[in-house]
Amino acid sequence: MKTDFSQVNRILVRGVNWVGDTVLSYPTVQQLKTFFPKSHLAVLIPSYLVDLWKTFPYVDEIIPFQKKGGIGSIWEDLNLSQSLKERNFDLAVILPRSFRSAFHIYLARIPIRIGYQDEWRSLFLTHGIRRTKEILHVHRVHYYQKLIEPLGKIESPPSPQIFLREEDRRWADQALKDLGILEGKPLIGMNPGATYGLAKCWYPDRFGELGKRLVEKWQTKVLLFGKEEERPIVHEILRHMGTKGVDLTGKTGLLQLAALLERCALLVTNDTGTMHVATAVGTRVVALFGSTPPLTTGPWGDGHVVVKKDVDCSPCWKRVCPTDHRCMELITVDEVKEVVDEQLRHRRK
Repeated sequence: MKTDFSQVNRILVRGVNWVGDTVLSYPTVQQLKTFFPKSHLAVLIPSYLVDLWKTFPYVDEIIPFQKKGGIGSIWEDLNLSQSLKERNFDLAVILPRSFRSAFHIYLARIPIRIGYQDEWRSLFLTHGIRRTKEILHVHRVHYYQKLIEPLGKIESPPSPQIFLREEDRRWADQALKDLGILEGKPLIGMNPGATYGLAKCWYPDRFGELGKRLVEKWQTKVLLFGKEEERPIVHEILRHMGTKGVDLTGKTGLLQLAALLERCALLVTNDTGTMHVATAVGTRVVALFGSTPPLTTGPWGDGHVVVKKDVDCSPCWKRVCPTDHRCMELITVDEVKEVVDEQLRHRRK
């Protein structure tokens, strides 16, 4: 029986759990608001991602929750579902494909529940979308948009965009000033880590050598981004690069990170959430791919360059390489520098 969506007034989107996928899900949420412009649209997200949603203009309410494991998480789940039930949502779109995310929504008794179906998860959905082989080989932007196809006709998706506030930009300008970084030089960013695992990561000594050569050629500084636990990686890079590298690991919130990336002429990065944040503020990216396919998670938009080697074991999606890490081993400093130089020359034209 065909569902009547015309009476939908209150919508809940269960957001994803990763920085990069959050950015790539923006077009889906924006399109959803376009389908139901007068609706109240809320996002249910892990609390550490609140910054990425609080300036997004297509969302009316943010419902953060703490991600916990163990016995205590059962009570958290029940309390969360009761809170959602009291909000009287008509429709829920569940972006993650975990059992738990669908179970939350089911317990909240939301009448229309859309998500990707798996064997047991289908029991909690009213509209299960099959994860076909074709869907698994499209970019994540299209992957998330597939979930809302039952709700209306989708044209070409808008580009993911982070909406920075002037206070974020002022903070970035002051931070750069405090670091003694003057305007006029093509500031370069680097993100050498990856939360997913080391299989995604190029080598610190090569990032360091690349940074050293870029600083010598372009007479600028390199901003090194990452989580606090990635600081040892950055310290290894700085050992090769010297004083022209600036360690910013663990020193920025997500909107502050975005504002600094907006000030960069270019970001050199592994396949990370920071890569997608950079593209969403209009910064060009040189992305180094190994264990994951750029077809599905590559930088969105024009002007970006992916450096990847065709090896028979890639993509493997592994967190740690069990063999020789050849997908990253074969990427040389010389070829990455050549790509970066070309991107920076293009910027000056």
